[in-house]
Amino acid sequence: MRKLQSVVLAAILTAATAVGLGASGAMANVKTATAGHAARPTTASPGGSKAATVAANECEVEAFLRDVIDEHHGDHAGRYLTQDMQWHGGTVGTVKGRKDVAGLFAGVVASLPNAHATLEDIFGQGDQVVVRVIVSGTQKGALLGIPATGRNIHWDGVDIYRLNGGKISAIWAGDDWTAILYYTGTYTAPWIH
Repeated sequence: MRKLQSVVLAAILTAATAVGLGASGAMANVKTATAGHAARPTTASPGGSKAATVAANECEVEAFLRDVIDEHHGDHAGRYLTQDMQWHGGTVGTVKGRKDVAGLFAGVVASLPNAHATLEDIFGQGDQVVVRVIVSGTQKGALLGIPATGRNIHWDGVDIYRLNGGKISAIWAGDDWTAILYYTGTYTAPWIH
């Protein structure tokens, strides 16, 4: 798995270099930018190496997933989040603020009391951590407005976490919302028989 992560990270760095982003030296400032967003410098933690900061961020995201989802402590979510936290769910919308984002995760855990997030991949760069997970559980309560079905559901997710000062400040949730609709019996795509 680490070899795959290295290959993916090398491909990302190669692509970034091709579009004019780059790093020089072991403690270089890395600038990341996306369309419509200003580049932000990312530096190593005070007194620590950049690699140590990335490793600490990966550990924090793993701890969040384990504590909140796998161990079913939805009420612990706020411990891992900054006050100005934002969760971006694409077509599901954006939730802002530690209290509301923590409530979102507490609601997911309450609706899937046996929830489990299988961590398939994790890698980080600068202040961001990317995870590929498979979330599963039995829907015993309303989930994203869908009434309880008692069905076993699962979906894939590729989520990007941004950390600030060791806490999660943003999540871009790339979850398979259609799988949630399918497994709850809410929607079946016409090509699925």
